[in-house]
Amino acid sequence: MNRIPEKLQELFSYMDSTRAALIATAREMNPSFAQIHPRDGMWSAADNLAHLALVEGNVVALMTKSIAEARAAGIGADTSDASFMSSLDRWRVPENEMKVIAPTRITPMPDNERTIDDSLASLLMSRERLRDILTENCDVDLSSVKRPHPLLRDLDMYQWALFVAQHEERHRRQIERTLAEATERAAECAPIV
Repeated sequence: MNRIPEKLQELFSYMDSTRAALIATAREMNPSFAQIHPRDGMWSAADNLAHLALVEGNVVALMTKSIAEARAAGIGADTSDASFMSSLDRWRVPENEMKVIAPTRITPMPDNERTIDDSLASLLMSRERLRDILTENCDVDLSSVKRPHPLLRDLDMYQWALFVAQHEERHRRQIERTLAEATERAAECAPIV
């Protein structure tokens, strides 16, 4: 087995921290509020989790295919130990400053009935596969394998993995706001006893 480079260890540590935060948020979630859409056009907490599962699954597929093609084309070894953890900073992915409309392929169905546990199980499997892809291919230069992102332009495979973790943090924050709004809305609608 290949030695895991320091830059991947740094990424895995960040990925673990964002995932732990997401799981903690999901576990604290009242399932009764998970499906509530606080406002028209706003995703429920369950929708956010379903979206995250769709995105990570798609990124795993994109990386699997892209890296296989690069290997077949004779991609060279990775000779850099430089960290890439700040490479997406200019886009401020974890921040929720601007609303982004997700493409249809990663938008939860309007009648989404996927449970919190279903989404978390899917995320667990895709994260394991994502880590395996990076570990199994740490002998090649994944910074030279690039694929376009709809908003962030060409991202290399390291950046795609970093994006997954930062995107997850963005939606974890959104889930917290959604749950706060849903709770507030429920309180406003509750009968006075």
